[in-house]
Amino acid sequence: MRSTLTLPGFLRVYALPALWLFALPLFALWFAGHATNRFDGEVLATVERQIAQDAELDEARRQQLLEFFRAVPASAACLSTDEELAGFRDSLGEGCSNVRHFEGIGLVSLGAALLGLVSAVIALLCTLAAFVSRPFQYRSFVVGWNVLRVTSALQALAQGGLAVWLSYWMTAVWFHSYYPKLIILVGILVAVGLLTVVVAIFRPPSMDFEVEAEVLEQAHAPELWTHVRELCEKLQTPPPDHILAGIDANFFVTESEVRVGERTLTGRTLFVSLSLLRLLERSEADAVLAHEMGHLLGGDTGHSKRLAPMLAHFGHYLDALRNGLLTRPIYHFMLAYRGLFELSLGRSRRASELAADDLAAAMTSGRDIARSLVKVGAYASFRDRVEANLFASTEQQQSVAIAQRVALGFADYASSEAVHGDLHGVVTPHPFDSHPPLAARLENVGEALEPADVARVLLEPTRTSWTSAILEADAIEARLWAAYEARFAQAHDVALAYRYEPANEAERRHVEKYFPPLTFAGKEDGLEVHLDFAQVSCSEWDEPVRLEQVKSATTEDRMFKKYLDLQLEGGGLFKGKRSICLSKLQDADGLLNAFGNYLGRHRTMEEHRKSSRQAA
Repeated sequence: MRSTLTLPGFLRVYALPALWLFALPLFALWFAGHATNRFDGEVLATVERQIAQDAELDEARRQQLLEFFRAVPASAACLSTDEELAGFRDSLGEGCSNVRHFEGIGLVSLGAALLGLVSAVIALLCTLAAFVSRPFQYRSFVVGWNVLRVTSALQALAQGGLAVWLSYWMTAVWFHSYYPKLIILVGILVAVGLLTVVVAIFRPPSMDFEVEAEVLEQAHAPELWTHVRELCEKLQTPPPDHILAGIDANFFVTESEVRVGERTLTGRTLFVSLSLLRLLERSEADAVLAHEMGHLLGGDTGHSKRLAPMLAHFGHYLDALRNGLLTRPIYHFMLAYRGLFELSLGRSRRASELAADDLAAAMTSGRDIARSLVKVGAYASFRDRVEANLFASTEQQQSVAIAQRVALGFADYASSEAVHGDLHGVVTPHPFDSHPPLAARLENVGEALEPADVARVLLEPTRTSWTSAILEADAIEARLWAAYEARFAQAHDVALAYRYEPANEAERRHVEKYFPPLTFAGKEDGLEVHLDFAQVSCSEWDEPVRLEQVKSATTEDRMFKKYLDLQLEGGGLFKGKRSICLSKLQDADGLLNAFGNYLGRHRTMEEHRKSSRQAA
């Protein structure tokens, strides 16, 4: 369903979290000043006490000295090069070294905050440039991505250093002590975060685009190939190099590499849906084909080909920032830039869709465009409904038969009120474009369809379809549906194993099909750990622990041995704890992985049971 992000929504989702970028630098800047002021106060209190206790000083000299030390803070003396203050600096000793340390950290904090402001300005300027035109959009993202990934890496370095610094000085200043374990832990987190960021910068993600389809060679669809070439000749754009036939509920073109089975296709590729072609009259299908060729003519696919690798790299970089605990504020800042850029992308893509519709209407007619949009949108929506209902079912399916269910139920759906809500809220699935709403596209081609017209369009039998021009169209479609339905059935089968409590013997067998009882032997005789979908037991325990009792599960090293600690619900800190010594097991990693999977299954089952009761 289409959702519009309002300005308050954008501020809440993107802008406000992005401000976390400044949290650590500003806190460190404040703390540096706080520590300096605290040092000044302690030194001044000591000096005042010594002056007050010095019996050799007369009152005038005492007041003179007090005024001097109150006017010249100890930190100022430490940072000054004035020879008159040399004696004062020498008397402060190591304290001056700390002050100079605070001063340096303050400068780093200020630099990190200013770098954040500069990054924000660059992000805004690049975003504004992206709205100017498509060439500006590409160039602005090239500049924005390359500059911001460097500034974000510098932020990670600076904020990591600040985090390590704070882990020492916060406890040193406030509690007059420090904790090496805390410093080492923060240092490790910083090192891991920096390594992850650097790797993400220099290792672009795989751009493997796989499509489940079959390649239509010219010999298998000569009439369709000829028609597409003639259409491209009229549009004065080179024809596609490949045509793919599939069952997805969309049509698309791309100039990116496409992997189909063991083959990798390069050049221009057109994907046609056999399932949709059966619904469309040839003139309506021509409107769709002309629309897709319009993307080739308008340079949309070439633009996407250039931009897609950088967007994917950016997404991979965002994942790295999100996974690093201390880099999460930088992640929110970069995500805000990506959100702003997506606004320009959506705007240009919607404009491209409307331009392609105009071109297709000129090649065919506005009526053909309108009818094809309604048919494609309705089929996609109904198929989604069928698949969603099937997957939500708690019964095991002997045969999912998605294609058959869609074919048999489409007429009833087309006559219902549901189709109108779906059509006006749906965005036709498409891997490369953001489509405008149906009403805007119909208005753009000068067409309007009343509810009665929609039902009539959807229920009219198709007289001539391009599937008749494809040899073995039925066989291709049958093979693709069989493979798709088999994967769907397998995924649903696994999902049921996560949903069942189980409530009966049949459900129990199904759960144990994927989560069978397991036994993990110890290195010494007599030690065994048993695990099934409902409970875990250890030969060292008095009784098993049901998974529903487990509040949390953690690992910890104690006395040179590794333990799995289970905190139980309602048992208190000590009585509610069970531990398994992993070091005593032959396959400790196997137990850890299995226990995580079985506990995850149990919690998924509990969430499903809770949501089912609420829905009821």
